[in-house]
Amino acid sequence: MASAPVYRASTTAPVNIAVVKLRGDAPGRYWGKRDAKLNLPTNSSLSVTLSQADLRTLTTASCSESFREGDSLTLNGEPADVSGARTQACFRELRARRAELEAADPSLPRLSTMALRIVSENNFPTAAGLASSAAGFAALVRAVADLYRLPDSPERLSIVARQGSGSACRSLMGGYVAWRAGERDDGLDSLAEMVAPASHWPEMRALILVVSAAKKGVSSTSGMQQTVESSGLFPQRVSTVVPANMMAMEQAIKARDFAAFAKVTMAESNSFHACCLDTYPPIFYLNDVSRAAIRAVEAINAAAERTVAAYTFDAGPNCVVYYLERDAPTVLGAFSAVLDGVAGWKKGCQGTASSARLDEGIAQALSRRKANLVRHHNSSNHPHSLAHHQNTMPRLFGPADIKDDGFAKRINQGRCMEVTELSKSGHDPKIWLLTKKGVSLSHLPSFSYPYFYVPPVDSSSPRERVVKKTTQVRAQPEDGMRMKSFRKTIMAAFLPVDFPNSVSSDYLAYQTYDSLQAFFSTITSLLSSRALLQGLGVGDADSTATFAMLLTISRDAVSHMVTIVFAHRFGLSIEPEAKKYRFLADLFNDSAFFLELYSPYLGPLTKVLALCSAEGLRAVCGVAAGASKAALSLHFAKNDNLSELSAKEASQETAVSLIGLFVGSLVVRNVQDHNLVVYLVVILSLAHLWTNYRGVRSVCMTSINKQRATILYNAYGMFSDVLTPEQVAESESIVFWDGVIRNTDREPVMRIEFAKNFRHAMSHGANDVLLVDGPMHTKFVRPYYPGCPGKIKIMLWDGAKPEHAILAWFMAMDTARATGAANPYGDVKEIVDPKWRPRARDDALWAGLEAQGWDLDTGAMETGPGVRLGIRVSRSKVE
Repeated sequence: MASAPVYRASTTAPVNIAVVKLRGDAPGRYWGKRDAKLNLPTNSSLSVTLSQADLRTLTTASCSESFREGDSLTLNGEPADVSGARTQACFRELRARRAELEAADPSLPRLSTMALRIVSENNFPTAAGLASSAAGFAALVRAVADLYRLPDSPERLSIVARQGSGSACRSLMGGYVAWRAGERDDGLDSLAEMVAPASHWPEMRALILVVSAAKKGVSSTSGMQQTVESSGLFPQRVSTVVPANMMAMEQAIKARDFAAFAKVTMAESNSFHACCLDTYPPIFYLNDVSRAAIRAVEAINAAAERTVAAYTFDAGPNCVVYYLERDAPTVLGAFSAVLDGVAGWKKGCQGTASSARLDEGIAQALSRRKANLVRHHNSSNHPHSLAHHQNTMPRLFGPADIKDDGFAKRINQGRCMEVTELSKSGHDPKIWLLTKKGVSLSHLPSFSYPYFYVPPVDSSSPRERVVKKTTQVRAQPEDGMRMKSFRKTIMAAFLPVDFPNSVSSDYLAYQTYDSLQAFFSTITSLLSSRALLQGLGVGDADSTATFAMLLTISRDAVSHMVTIVFAHRFGLSIEPEAKKYRFLADLFNDSAFFLELYSPYLGPLTKVLALCSAEGLRAVCGVAAGASKAALSLHFAKNDNLSELSAKEASQETAVSLIGLFVGSLVVRNVQDHNLVVYLVVILSLAHLWTNYRGVRSVCMTSINKQRATILYNAYGMFSDVLTPEQVAESESIVFWDGVIRNTDREPVMRIEFAKNFRHAMSHGANDVLLVDGPMHTKFVRPYYPGCPGKIKIMLWDGAKPEHAILAWFMAMDTARATGAANPYGDVKEIVDPKWRPRARDDALWAGLEAQGWDLDTGAMETGPGVRLGIRVSRSKVE
């Protein structure tokens, strides 16, 4: 009986740090209109979403009918309670929304009735005042929503996430996000709303001082209840302080006014913790090092004679310092002078000279804590104490990476050991026994895999401890499941080392179809070769050797010229469109077969034209197939094994060709009738093209070209959902794609392309073309007229990266969506429907692309020379 399928979706969610704090989303009895079950706040709040490069939660949600034990949650490698009211509230709401989809479409699998299995991991300390619950519940809700394929927007999902952890609703979006308190009793107006995307204020930076990675003594929820019940400052804060600060903060963000932003941020933090101290019994979230960090920020601002840094603390002792990129030397230099050597500094941040000097008392308080951090890491926490959020590479190696009591020392001491060996990808374990007699291979005992492996070498260094992230590997025991030696040898000759872990998941399907098409192609080539020899005069008494030689020379000359011309004209297009050209290569090859097949029945001049054309088509096939295979091999190789992959592919083709030669020899010997040969070639060619098509259809490329970008952004615009490479591959056209972008009314309105050069971009005249600048690019927009689609040509600026090309395409699609008879230039010139908004720069979109495994570093958008735009204004003489 086939096992029940497992449905799975993964996502990441960022940490958000509130700059206008929340207090009072737990109890309902203090404010009669609020509902504790719905987790409604007594005041609005506003947060800054931090980069996921350093702080994020990764969550995988799966469901299956085979999950008989019910819902389960694994947090950081340990089982966690999933029966809590807040977690179950999220599950109920998400299941209800999925059930609505299933009721509307009976063909959908009944995922809402299956048990959920949640696996979540934080790459930062949990429950230590760094909003781990916010990121955790946001990732949980997003992952289950993706699993259920819910069409809900982030705003609508924030209502669900809020029921798990209030601030989680803010982690569903990037940039600067407000959680509106709302007024309705059902809580439908209490949701998250983006105030501004991160790109609105790209100079903003955050420095995080992890004072303590330990779990808080008082949880956020418990602290809220105590504050609401006993703090005399709380009513004033809710009714007066927070509404004023919310208004001031939103104005500061929109105006990019750092001084105002800093003032509100620090005042909010002080007010928040004053309420905590005013609680009975008092809640002490801050400690001596926290207060030293406050004094350090004040000292830095005083030395700079302006506000260059702002501190804030959530419900914990850890400090977040905001500053602008231009003030990085002043802020970072002051901290690095006393925290040099603490783990977490990014490259280039240490040793920065600063005009601010921290006094001895502050320095001692911070440096004392630095020593404690180095010595007292809990085994379940990560070893970063200071993280600077900027896109730079971290320091990779340090003295902590080498231990005196490590593996080498134990071997050198002559100890008897059991050594576990894995393949490069972390699979296929072997156990070696090291004794005084030598080294022997010890077989793993029989077990039911998957086998969960934990490296046996103990270490006190958190960098070397990996028990939190157990690796699941499939191992073969010694019994009947062990692969026979002969079979292993044969497989090793044709498959890459460490298969299937060293290649992408679509490798096997593609290679299977590729081998089949090579088999059919070999037989077809033998049949056409016989016809070719006849066309050259073999067996014809009237033909001469000179004619055959001249014909061969003509064919070779055409082949060489076509190779050069095609490579020059289409060389840059093949890698971005590898699947298309891989299929077209065999289409050209089969066309050459038919020309050669009929060549014996043509006159001398027509025969020359047919055979030269066939050789030209075969030359095109050689260039297209070779270049596209190289691009596909680069996609398949996941273990730095591109060369080996190419070599093994050649071995596979050689073996298949040998089989094809044997079968083809029998066919050529026994099939002599011309009509029968034609029928056979037609059948073989169709089989050849079908297997080739199925092969390229099975490939799920992760690079983003123009077609895949269009499919991705169309889906995101309709469903606020980022598709996976597998989902895009299902919708991708192999050969025919018109490239016309449609507006919101589904009318074809624009064609988008990257300009070949400036003349090409301005080809329709400056009076008709409207230019608009975007991030690292300029769009040249020709208007749309009913029945005549307009054109958007894109030129990237000097210094643009591959992600800028993707962004430029998305923004051009935004312009096309707003285009119509009333708005021939889209959103470039006219005022469009206020309900419509461009979404190309949504943080959720770009975070989703990374989370779904899309490669944003490979340039596959441009299929031309990839020119870059630079501007130099020439001097003109005033007449």
